[in-house]
Amino acid sequence: MDIALCLLAPAPLTADQYAQVQRAAAAAGQSVEEFAREAILDAAADPFLAALEQAVDTVAARTAADKVQHDYAG
Repeated sequence: MDIALCLLAPAPLTADQYAQVQRAAAAAGQSVEEFAREAILDAAADPFLAALEQAVDTVAARTAADKVQHDYAG
């Protein structure tokens, strides 16, 4: 088993999917291993994911005192 299959083991690929990865790697001028590694690292460093994580932290840090309160009953 080549290293790319080990990297992709958590998400097993069908034969057609693996062939698609091989074609994409060839088009990028990379081995399947290099292509899979780069794709995994790119996904892990996704700026959208980092923004979501920051948003979760921001929302979790808010308290009831931070919220706008209105006194309409009066």
